[in-house]
Amino acid sequence: MTQKPEPVTQAEALAQTPDAWTVDDGMLVAEYRPGNMVRGLEMVTAVVAAAEEAGHHPDVDLRYPTVAFRLVTHSVGQLTSFDVALAQRIDAIAAEKGIEPA
Repeated sequence: MTQKPEPVTQAEALAQTPDAWTVDDGMLVAEYRPGNMVRGLEMVTAVVAAAEEAGHHPDVDLRYPTVAFRLVTHSVGQLTSFDVALAQRIDAIAAEKGIEPA
């Protein structure tokens, strides 16, 4: 990612992300229910590909029956436009795969 991350407030981040996302401890967080480990891993694989493309990576927790994501821009120690964009992409991936938020 060649752009510089633009800081956003928690309120701005929430206003710009899908309903599945909340802010917890200064991070954007969301949990999805893929229904089984295979679908969960497929979602994680798609998210990792999107994250690599964006050059910005989430913390991922794959468990049966959920996948959780946490986003914060560690290099600036707060939420940024990078986090908002990746949250939007993760939600789109979930929708494409028919996976609902928890």
